[in-house]
Amino acid sequence: MWGLLAFIWLLPVHALVIAYLYGGLGWPAGIVRAVAAWKEALVAGLLAVALLRTLRGRGAARGVQWTDLAVGGLAALAGAYLVGAEWWFDQGLPVAAQLYGWRDAVFASLLYFVGRATPGVAEDARVLRALFTVGVVTSAIAVLERLFVTPGMLVVLGAGSYVQEFLGATLTTRGNVYGLPDNYWTTVGSHLVQRAGSTYLSSQGMAIPFLIIMPAATLWLLSDAPRRRVLALAGYALLWVGLLLTVTRMTIVACALQTMAIVAAQRRWGIALGLAVTGLAGFVVTLVLAPDVATFVWETLTWQTGSSRSHLADWGTGLANVPAHPFGAGLGSADFVAARFGVTALAGDNQYLKYAVELGVVGLAMHVLVLAGLGAIGLRAWRRAATADQGRCGLLVTIAALGIALNALTAVVLNATMLAYVFYWLAGVSTSVGTRRDRLERV
Repeated sequence: MWGLLAFIWLLPVHALVIAYLYGGLGWPAGIVRAVAAWKEALVAGLLAVALLRTLRGRGAARGVQWTDLAVGGLAALAGAYLVGAEWWFDQGLPVAAQLYGWRDAVFASLLYFVGRATPGVAEDARVLRALFTVGVVTSAIAVLERLFVTPGMLVVLGAGSYVQEFLGATLTTRGNVYGLPDNYWTTVGSHLVQRAGSTYLSSQGMAIPFLIIMPAATLWLLSDAPRRRVLALAGYALLWVGLLLTVTRMTIVACALQTMAIVAAQRRWGIALGLAVTGLAGFVVTLVLAPDVATFVWETLTWQTGSSRSHLADWGTGLANVPAHPFGAGLGSADFVAARFGVTALAGDNQYLKYAVELGVVGLAMHVLVLAGLGAIGLRAWRRAATADQGRCGLLVTIAALGIALNALTAVVLNATMLAYVFYWLAGVSTSVGTRRDRLERV
């Protein structure tokens, strides 16, 4: 349990700390990379402990489930590609690019097996409360950033050096004089608007974790846990303000759908109506105060924005490369990793196309199977839960899987460690909870 809470509290500030160490304090890259590897080291340590307990017969998980085979199978496939893809396909991919590609594709999914060994997490209300609190804190920082933080201040903090040199993402910073990612700004009507990134130092980096933070916050708010209901409602409203300040449209839509799905699943129709009316009223007020938003919404719906054209171009490239490489081209041949190592990306801005061009149609099918399977296993855990806390954990996994599946059309969302680490861990927890319930019913 402590490991999951460590991820929830520390991953949101990871980028900020690393940027300050490297760009602000000027620490050597090697030392900073060693510090940045704390999360991978913790995953490896937790997995080793879980496997050791299982081998000694002390693990909580009993029996092999089909989702175990699906998650393990995808990891094994990626491992095989890591070892042999360069020999098979001869794409000239740097070894470092392949290693980073493997990390992005399957490393976080190994936490599923840690979750299988820790079903007691489903009974701990601290998980939902921690996700809610972290979301509120980072949203508050986003508001302060939007009001007081200038791009120049971010450069002094070290964000520019972090993005360009440490991450190697120079190509994404050429459209501004600050050396910050170009998508730190967006055009709303005739105005250039600064997007909030909070402690994540990236608007998309901040928004994507809301795919699990927002449903967790909604479930927590609808439970009996909040003692001070007014403060909880204020914090929940602040969550939405923080998300909206990222101007990440697909994630905002996904979170809205997730929220309504949770309310519908719990048959809270009065709350659903209240949320719908509040959202509509807020939208109307926004249109009155900022008429350019109407233009922004229309251009988004008609695919006239710069990001829309970028998505279409990336999808076209990916769709053309899938039949050209039906068995994949190797890990690290798509999205940000390819650009980071000077390789022409075969796909981008789409999680499904990334798996397709890196691991072939088999890898794509397995990725879809894993995502659908974990969503289904969460649904089973919710329906068969012995306690309300177990039910909320299962429903959270299902709703998060739905959000990931939708948002994956326009971004490689599982690259966001805050989302991926927590999602896979809780998915493993729900699998064990549902399996244990099945055994009790058979007995």
